[in-house]
Amino acid sequence: MTVVLFDVDGVFLSEERCFDVSALAIHEMLYSPRYLNLDQQEFKTDYDDHQIKQIRNEIFIDDAVLSRFKQMGLNSNWDMLFITFSIVYIDLIEKAGINLSNIDLSDLQGMGEMLGSGRPDYSKVLAFLQKEGFKKDTTFDALQEYAKEHLGVEDVSAFGISGSIWRTGQYKYQEWYLGSRDVKTSTGIEAEEMDKTGFIHDEEWIVPPEEIRGMLNRLLDAGVEIGVATGRPRQETLIPFNQERLMDIFRSNKISTASEVLAAEAVEGVGISLAKPHPYSYLWTLYGHDENHFFDAVNKKNNVDDTVIIVGDSVADYYCAEAIGAGFVATLTGLTGREVIPTFKALGVDESQMTGTVLDVEEIILKSHHA
Repeated sequence: MTVVLFDVDGVFLSEERCFDVSALAIHEMLYSPRYLNLDQQEFKTDYDDHQIKQIRNEIFIDDAVLSRFKQMGLNSNWDMLFITFSIVYIDLIEKAGINLSNIDLSDLQGMGEMLGSGRPDYSKVLAFLQKEGFKKDTTFDALQEYAKEHLGVEDVSAFGISGSIWRTGQYKYQEWYLGSRDVKTSTGIEAEEMDKTGFIHDEEWIVPPEEIRGMLNRLLDAGVEIGVATGRPRQETLIPFNQERLMDIFRSNKISTASEVLAAEAVEGVGISLAKPHPYSYLWTLYGHDENHFFDAVNKKNNVDDTVIIVGDSVADYYCAEAIGAGFVATLTGLTGREVIPTFKALGVDESQMTGTVLDVEEIILKSHHA
């Protein structure tokens, strides 16, 4: 049997709003009176598309920062915004020359009172990321070493993965994406800002959803099993999927999201990041959320004899496939489009396994299924 596991952003749905939201979350943490409250720009909770584009272009340096994250195989928007904010924050503290004795670095509002008129230097982020050899896990270790070096302190737990600053960034992302009304359903925390409308209902499908439904139904009719593994939280996955009736096709236990990853990371005995490029989400879908296979998924064990194919747009998806011995088909509809082709080629992906859109994978999958 053939099992096909799809990524979502860059495959079914455009990533653009996710990146916009990441930039808005960083901007808020820099300029909101609740956080660093830097005084160069006014913080608002409603921006038009032109203003959002300006904010994103400034923070991510015309997407050069995002492209570098993707090349490294780091795929989580929560992680990307956390690293970006942290490097900028460390630079602001260093330039301000603040005595950090008995200072809580995670108290962003308190630190903001000491930073005054500091100006963010986003070029520091790109310089940090351009060091060779970075992958996801080594990047987080390097971030803490960077904090020790530039701040002259040993306690840099504030900059740990899933630490207080990371959780603040995650919450701000969710508040912007889901809106003030619905953020509590995702995070369990009431909205701080009461008038964010949210971007969840402003999704852009890369190809018409009805054509996606047709392709998926034809795969099922041919005896192919299908599933999803995405870096989106579950709520942000199910809302557009329900709107376009994809949940009439996918089984709930064949969809794994960032929500399941966070829950798994909290299980005693795990102790590592399970977000892509760790293949946990793909394996958790493959195993149908079977608790008996939980640690098999954590430990990257593919115990299924079926032919497994991962369809994704990013290097992180490729690394997931490689880790579990799955086939890989690349859709050239992610952030960098066809510019990613040389990267995939360098990893050993044949150009015949790269497709213009997700609709083009049908022929590749059926050919493999009938082989």
